[in-house]
Amino acid sequence: MAIPSTEFFVVKPKAGLPATLPAEAVGSGLFVFRNPTPSAGPRQEWDRLMREYGDMLEFAAPVMVDSKGRQMLPTGKIVVQFRNPPLGEALPGFEKTYGLRYLKTNEFIPQQLSFEALDKKIYPPDLIARLNSNADIELASPETMSLYSRG
Repeated sequence: MAIPSTEFFVVKPKAGLPATLPAEAVGSGLFVFRNPTPSAGPRQEWDRLMREYGDMLEFAAPVMVDSKGRQMLPTGKIVVQFRNPPLGEALPGFEKTYGLRYLKTNEFIPQQLSFEALDKKIYPPDLIARLNSNADIELASPETMSLYSRG
């Protein structure tokens, strides 16, 4: 199971990267910011990042770290695997309940739908936890990308 980092955060600027936010580009408009002085938990560090830069960011989330120390970078999308996916009129109701916008259905796994949060000021791990507490959901997780290096 992956846990949120207190040190590394993925951000997607609305326009350009704020000059006072030192971050490294990782592709798809995403950047990784390293908090040089993490002093609290991931939620508190995310809150601090959002207070300072939230108006300039389309998306921000802590990098997820697995048990082997590998980093997974959330992309801003949420993948939800349903036991019974909401169809027809049920889908807008689901979106409204969770503050999500439907993006697409997985063509190979029709129970798997992708969404994005409408309110970018909601802490992404809290939203994922809320989704996972729904009995109709098999699994909700952030869509992530990984960085690889040689050597």
